[in-house]
Amino acid sequence: MARIFPEAKDYKTITKKISTQTLKIIEERLGSQLLPGQRETYQYYELLDAKGGLLCYIIAAAQRGEFGVIEFVFGLDRDKKINGIYIQRARERDSEFKKEEFLKQFIGKSVKDIDKMEIGKDITTKKTPGTTAIILGIRKELIAFDELARQ
Repeated sequence: MARIFPEAKDYKTITKKISTQTLKIIEERLGSQLLPGQRETYQYYELLDAKGGLLCYIIAAAQRGEFGVIEFVFGLDRDKKINGIYIQRARERDSEFKKEEFLKQFIGKSVKDIDKMEIGKDITTKKTPGTTAIILGIRKELIAFDELARQ
């Protein structure tokens, strides 16, 4: 967490139960089903400043790739825009989705921006199983956060 927000002094784990109705809304917005294990609860972290005030959010995400799960972490500022992202673990053969040039394209983007982004139009990269998985994973996490964090 400190890798994205080094100024944070503490954090709080937030776990939200996903109701059947909210699950339906998330999956309709996403245009895809959530993965098994992601359909009942949603977890994110609130990072706190030295006085215990909310500084930002961290989302630890997982998305199915071609050769297994891709784990990545990204931060959201208080305006809920991405301000840092990194790949934590992956077994994919292609490395396009790990490139800094690819990941930097998400910085400053919100759920509304990501919803419209397409490879070749808004995102400069090769379309690979890894890049497709990262885009879907970010969209999934931002949509779930949008629906659940405001409850």
